[in-house]
Amino acid sequence: MRMSFTPKLFCCLLLFFIVSVGHSQERSCGMLEYMEEQMKDPEFARQYEENQAKFKARLREVLANEDFSQRGAGTIVIPVAVHFPTGNEADRACLEALAQNQIDILNADYTATNADLSNWASASSFYPGVNPGTANISFCLAVSNHPAGLDPELLEGNPCVTIGYDFGGGNNVDANWAGYMNFVVRPIGGSVLGFSPLGGSVAAGQAVTINTFCFGSGAGCPGSSIVPSSPFNLGRTTTHELGHFYNLDHTFAGYSCASDDGIADTPNIDSESYGCPASGSVAACTLGQYSLTMDYMDYVDDPCMYLFTVGQTNVIDTYVSSVLAPQFKPDVCTPPTPGFSIVANDSPVFSCPTSGDDAVFNFTYSTILGFNENTTFSATGLPAGATVSFSPTSLSADGNVTMTVGNIGSTAEGEYTITVTGTSASVTKNVNVLLKNTCTTIQCTEYASAQNLNLPIIDGSSGNPGTPILEHIINVPTSGNIDSMTLNVDITHSYVSDLIIRVYHPNNTDYVDVWYTNCSGGYEDINVTFDDSAPAIVCDDPTVGTYAPYSPLSAFNGMDAQGDWTILVADFFAQDTGVLNDWSLNICMEAPLSVSEFSGLHDFSIYPNPNNGSFTIKLDSDAQNPISVEVFDIRGRSIYNKRYSATNEFDEVINLNNVQSGLYLVKVSDGQRAITKKIIVE
Repeated sequence: MRMSFTPKLFCCLLLFFIVSVGHSQERSCGMLEYMEEQMKDPEFARQYEENQAKFKARLREVLANEDFSQRGAGTIVIPVAVHFPTGNEADRACLEALAQNQIDILNADYTATNADLSNWASASSFYPGVNPGTANISFCLAVSNHPAGLDPELLEGNPCVTIGYDFGGGNNVDANWAGYMNFVVRPIGGSVLGFSPLGGSVAAGQAVTINTFCFGSGAGCPGSSIVPSSPFNLGRTTTHELGHFYNLDHTFAGYSCASDDGIADTPNIDSESYGCPASGSVAACTLGQYSLTMDYMDYVDDPCMYLFTVGQTNVIDTYVSSVLAPQFKPDVCTPPTPGFSIVANDSPVFSCPTSGDDAVFNFTYSTILGFNENTTFSATGLPAGATVSFSPTSLSADGNVTMTVGNIGSTAEGEYTITVTGTSASVTKNVNVLLKNTCTTIQCTEYASAQNLNLPIIDGSSGNPGTPILEHIINVPTSGNIDSMTLNVDITHSYVSDLIIRVYHPNNTDYVDVWYTNCSGGYEDINVTFDDSAPAIVCDDPTVGTYAPYSPLSAFNGMDAQGDWTILVADFFAQDTGVLNDWSLNICMEAPLSVSEFSGLHDFSIYPNPNNGSFTIKLDSDAQNPISVEVFDIRGRSIYNKRYSATNEFDEVINLNNVQSGLYLVKVSDGQRAITKKIIVE
């Protein structure tokens, strides 16, 4: 019987039980539904796949070298921020204590120092070869260098706990909190205890979300309706959901004995356990083995879950060290000393097309622990010829600072990292901002193979690809960052669902599968243009049109387009064959609107500037070539183009009729040499 691949995205099912929150409630987790929704976002999916690739590469090294004890250079400290969007500010002391209580629980659970691990002594005889694992991490509630302007009651030196702050606008992601391990405690609805991304991103500001009745332990904070309730009142919901963030699936992943969580020392089981089953009372899939019901990634009540296995902590340590560690915000767990912070509120700033001849940056200056020394501001890294001014030039109390970079019109185009320095008698601090002094447009170019390639696609067998796998290369000679792209593939084949079509970036590492055994059921031939913005594939004989690829081509965005692009076409089943007729790439890249300045155009000037659409161009040229004047709007469209006779002394009035107010680019050339200047029409 012919088969087709259905990729396995995730292994758990969301359980929304319509029951009241109370002592009889069963644990439920919303990880899968959350991931299925988020994976519809191409950028989320791209980041997820990138992080998984890093994790898998490192895990292979760990397993190959049996490198279970040396998973990093020392314990990795994870800075935590806790958010109570529905909490009351009057309960701050209580909510801060509850946050610290949950941190203490996590530190015990993840390092196998929790008191109830003593239960393992009597349970271990049912699980030969299984041992509790100790993760090489520790958690701290951040106390310094808090993000500015988000919660007025979040003070330097106090725990990083926000109250009443609408984290991510109710979503699970907030870029303001990139660098922290975020916990959001809020009502979720239904009986779901919490949810988390599977393999989360600290850099993206993602969070673990926990319901108000299962965060921390003890009496909670009744004034804010955040009270741990039995049987989920020992903080283990956060332990469980955080396991997902660190790439752990449920122990019952897949709900089938044919699939498991991918970890060798957790017995394979086909369903979750609830309540408090006795050790060794639930049979596993393999005869003589038992479900590890006390594992944090099962569904039992808080008092009856108390361990991760060694295999699970290997996954945790590998994911944290290979993916998350570089993303953590540094030095936020050390109590602050008197001083100040400078935060850039807008970077990068573009001098083209919107801000004319000046680029304006805004900063927030905040004092710490009563600091009152006078701080002056300066900047380095400016483009040659630019001016800089600060308003005010110094501060000794909290306030806002504006930096204006002027005279940009006379500077060379490019991107400039500007370092702004605040200097007082005892403290010096820097912050970097990016000035993008560039004017670009998006230009799309097609790069195509020869027609009628007639390259054979070797027949596969029983889920194995036919070899050699068909490979073909298209060279892109132009360098530039990819803004977007489409891919066309024309294949003649008698059963197209046998095929996987993959395209590799010239770095030979990054790739996208555009066709993954699509159109099962006997369809023949495809001539498809794959476009991320297009609808899902509609199968036909042949399948022709513009459709969304299996994986988004946006994975290549931002990469350099130059080099050899490779297409791979593999057939995975017997009886049907075909050929690759041709293929092509249409790549859109960011490109300059004009060439840079060259010597030879002397005493160049445009005046007046700003103007009302009428201005004069003067220059001396030592070439005997005609002089061209072209004017572009901010979208790169030519709105004026005129050619003048060769002359050594050029002096002409240019009239732009009825143009709108705004910024324009004037390009003047005398053959191969050109200069571009910005003008402002008022």
